[in-house]
Amino acid sequence: MPMSIDVSLPRAAAPVFPDACCVCDAARPGSSFEAKGRRTSGFEFLLPWLWFVGPRVRVTVPACAGCRPQALASRRWRTVILVAWLAAALYFVMPWIKSFDLPRALARPLGVLAVLASTAPLVAWWTFRPPAFDLTVHKDTVEYEFASRAYALRFLACNPGARIG
Repeated sequence: MPMSIDVSLPRAAAPVFPDACCVCDAARPGSSFEAKGRRTSGFEFLLPWLWFVGPRVRVTVPACAGCRPQALASRRWRTVILVAWLAAALYFVMPWIKSFDLPRALARPLGVLAVLASTAPLVAWWTFRPPAFDLTVHKDTVEYEFASRAYALRFLACNPGARIG
């Protein structure tokens, strides 16, 4: 099953991308897009307004003119789909949980768990059908995630000190 190949770099390191499109692997793409990410934590799940504050990591990723819209749309659509999925799950799951007449102290956590469990198909889909490029920011490192193994290995070769995983 295809999964992303992750290459870790220290957060302070400026990534060097191969001169090829990260989506279709065409040489000298002549275009790029900006990918942004920031460190998140489980605590932010409880305080969603924290999603919009804090330092971001920004990288310019090479992509040919034909693939650039696809790469940008992939990131946006995943966010839209996740928010819509969670809203729909809340809409359907919470009344169902309330129908059991459980105490409120038990119904709310059970509802949250049910909503989170409902995202399993999305997580599985995005794990086994990864986007061409994504990034995950950690405290000291940034993971650059590529769908193409060949591109990930070239990225690894361009960045001394990088490691797979």
